[in-house]
Amino acid sequence: MRPGAPLWRTRLLPAFLALLGANLVALVAWTGPRYWRQRSAASRVEAAQAEAARRRETTAALRERAGAIRGNTADVRRFYEGLSGTEETDLLPTLQAIEEMARTPGLQPGTRSFRREDAEGARVERVAVTLPLEGSYGQLVGFLREVERSPRFVTVDSVTMRAGRDGTTALQVVLSAYLRHSEPEGKEDRPGRS
Repeated sequence: MRPGAPLWRTRLLPAFLALLGANLVALVAWTGPRYWRQRSAASRVEAAQAEAARRRETTAALRERAGAIRGNTADVRRFYEGLSGTEETDLLPTLQAIEEMARTPGLQPGTRSFRREDAEGARVERVAVTLPLEGSYGQLVGFLREVERSPRFVTVDSVTMRAGRDGTTALQVVLSAYLRHSEPEGKEDRPGRS
């Protein structure tokens, strides 16, 4: 202590500064961990909210996919039960219906040919029918409308057109019809099929 120094400067100021320092240390010791815990909790909340949003999106996508699978399953069931017949009951009537659909708008069908093949991954057989036709473009459009309106499941795979000299058009249409396998499920090999 210096002689002649005031009391507040020699005793009170150091005590005040020591007390102020102790308060600051206590404040930092008390609020610092709480601040970091709050900050950590806030970041965990943000991460949890982002994860919840991601899971909601995933759930919505899975629900949408499940709905599509249910719809596809119903479509496949409807196809097998109502749209595809068996060879014994529907092959000849389908071929006759295709020729009748060609005659309705006035086309002249030629000799048809067909090729059979198993559809991969399905319990049906594809019958590809090649049908030469003669007529006009308008008659072809009428034929395609008939195919579209047909209660039978027939697809148009390709249409080839050549103009004739007498104003007619030579057409070759390839259509596909699908027939259910007539033997019980689980039987893998079909005799006589390649």
